[in-house]
Amino acid sequence: MTLLALEIMAVNNLLDTSTVSFSDIIGNGKIYQVPSYQRDYSWKEDHWEDLWSDIVSITDNDSIHYMGSIVLQNQGDKKYTIIDGQQRLATLSIIALATIRLIQDLVNNGIEKEQNEERIKILSNKFLGDKDPASLTYSEKLTLNENNNSFYQSHLMIFRPPINERTLRDSDKLLWRSYNFETAR
Repeated sequence: MTLLALEIMAVNNLLDTSTVSFSDIIGNGKIYQVPSYQRDYSWKEDHWEDLWSDIVSITDNDSIHYMGSIVLQNQGDKKYTIIDGQQRLATLSIIALATIRLIQDLVNNGIEKEQNEERIKILSNKFLGDKDPASLTYSEKLTLNENNNSFYQSHLMIFRPPINERTLRDSDKLLWRSYNFETAR
């Protein structure tokens, strides 16, 4: 069984730890928010390479690989604040976005159009966000800190390149470069 394992520490009245997969974390109907006091996105190519190598190694070896810990604080109603691990979680989300973008390219080229459109829908709902069936309001699975969330939502989530990368704040440049790094894979 291939598993990208992350240790989750939920901070409530008691410290609760468990080892789960990325799919279990993000694909479970829960919403995660990076608080404003957390640092901006700062991972660079060395980090992306290490993470990608980890993913490739578990795929090649059909094994379990421990990726580190993520510390969450339960806010109730399936909402969690990310206390630690926001860089890793953001980068894993960018990998999901890049994967969806690559599948969209297949659709645009007429390759298994219906099947790939269905894959996009499933992956988007599971890893990016979905609509509430009662209110029809869209909720993102991940909200970054106040400095990075606007770029993440208005560019990466909708696959829209920035008009001029040079005008972006440094952390938004890193988010964009991470996305391009992943789509080049």
